[in-house]
Amino acid sequence: MTQFRPHLAAALVMAATVGGAQAPRRAIPIAAAIVRRALGEPVMVAGRATAGTGELQATAFDITIQDGSAGIRVFSRSVQADVHEGDSLVVVGVVKSYRGDLELVASQLDVVPAQRRIIEPAELSIDRSILATYAGSLVRVRGRVAGYGTSEGGQWLRLRGMKASTTGTATIWVPGNHGAPVDLSRLRYEDSVVVTGVMTRYQDNVDDPVVFQVVPRTREDVRAPEVPRGLPSWAFWVGLAAAAGLSASLALGRWTARLQLGALRETETRYRQLLHLSPDAVIVHADGMIRFANPAAATVLGVASEQELSGKMLFEYVEPGLRPRLSAASTEETETPAPRLRGQLRSSSGALIDVEVTVSPCVYLDHPAHVLLARDITQQLRYERDLHSLALVDDLTGLANRRGFTLFGEQERVRARRDHRTPVVVFADIDGLKQVNDEHGHAAGDAAIQLVASALKSVLRESDIVARWGGDEFVALIGEGGETVAELIDTRLQSAITALRPTGLTFPVSASVGISALDPTLPLAEALDKADAELYRKKRRNSGSTRRLDAPS
Repeated sequence: MTQFRPHLAAALVMAATVGGAQAPRRAIPIAAAIVRRALGEPVMVAGRATAGTGELQATAFDITIQDGSAGIRVFSRSVQADVHEGDSLVVVGVVKSYRGDLELVASQLDVVPAQRRIIEPAELSIDRSILATYAGSLVRVRGRVAGYGTSEGGQWLRLRGMKASTTGTATIWVPGNHGAPVDLSRLRYEDSVVVTGVMTRYQDNVDDPVVFQVVPRTREDVRAPEVPRGLPSWAFWVGLAAAAGLSASLALGRWTARLQLGALRETETRYRQLLHLSPDAVIVHADGMIRFANPAAATVLGVASEQELSGKMLFEYVEPGLRPRLSAASTEETETPAPRLRGQLRSSSGALIDVEVTVSPCVYLDHPAHVLLARDITQQLRYERDLHSLALVDDLTGLANRRGFTLFGEQERVRARRDHRTPVVVFADIDGLKQVNDEHGHAAGDAAIQLVASALKSVLRESDIVARWGGDEFVALIGEGGETVAELIDTRLQSAITALRPTGLTFPVSASVGISALDPTLPLAEALDKADAELYRKKRRNSGSTRRLDAPS
């Protein structure tokens, strides 16, 4: 870096008022101005421009300056100056923070008549701790393309270190209002890239991690070495042996290679776009570590960007129940399509996400890896549960319906046969429901049905299966018991109906009960028929009519 020269700063004296306060009369190092930013007072700094007018932004005055101590962006909506790289500047303003980046909001700026001196960029390795110390300075980084994307704000490129073992990354950022036509989409995966630009910090929200970004100034700041086109030495000597015959074919071969390379670049660009826009999470992992993730993966796992997932262990985000199945799927070598597995991932906030995943082998950066595709099926499972509930539950009472009772009852019959138990089937019928409907309306009939359903459920155990069989009929399956429980259930049911009877009900409600032991070696339907027959025998004994309870006064 160019060294800060106190004698030059001392000679540059400004007498002005800035925001109601007297402007400083002597320049201080940029690093000292940054330290004093908490005071909110105007400062004067002197340095060399490392980015000129219109390079970082085409719609605002946004440049960068640097001295021997540090660098900083200079932003202003009032200053109008034609600044070129290498100009000597004196700036007065207040150091502020905008979305994590430090800026000197300038109120005055003078270009000092002096020979332009270009500051050489600092050569940095891709290491977060190193990048952090060069915020605001001109830097140069080298790496291989590990990811590319676009957003409403601009284009980004993710670089990893030149060695395959490197896990750190650096972000190259070209905002949408950039002053130069820098097109990052021309680069492809694994291209070796050298980027020169201004190191900036970005933090969208106070709780978000700080992202260090290199903003190139011109198209020339992003360089990708061309694919070597020279022939190896042995081919050169072979070429000399038949130069006349091979020259045309070599030219044709180079032309064909260029066409193929262009097609490959176009194909890779399309794949990058597909991955970026895919609604499914795409995660490439090797040896348990995440090597690549698309934006959908960041959304599903609740992180700010897909770059945050790089280098993390995959199982940090996988629930224990899914881990062994993923491991087994990753070790299988088969040509058949990868099976779909259902399980749960855990987001960075701890929330569980229901997913359907597939795992397939792939090659990533010339190394064996696996690609995991995950689809959030939370809404789908909720829809499936709703459909299941609609198919097996009675809307009016919330009890199981006929289909639900048949399904659960048959499962209980199989368990009873295995455990040598004798379950009991209970059949209940509301007395005189048709008369209630005729005299008081169907809303009153529905109220009677709901009352008996609540009463029946209250006198049976949670483990018993209770259902509305249809109309005014109810059925229940008790795990075990004898026919002596019939009178007990009957008595308790009538008491429960009285106790649960809502205030204002102006008609009597009662129910008759029939019961039958279930032979678990016979079909469930036979036990139901026996209980139904017992119910009607009991009704005939009760004067062949529906039971009447005194209506409340």
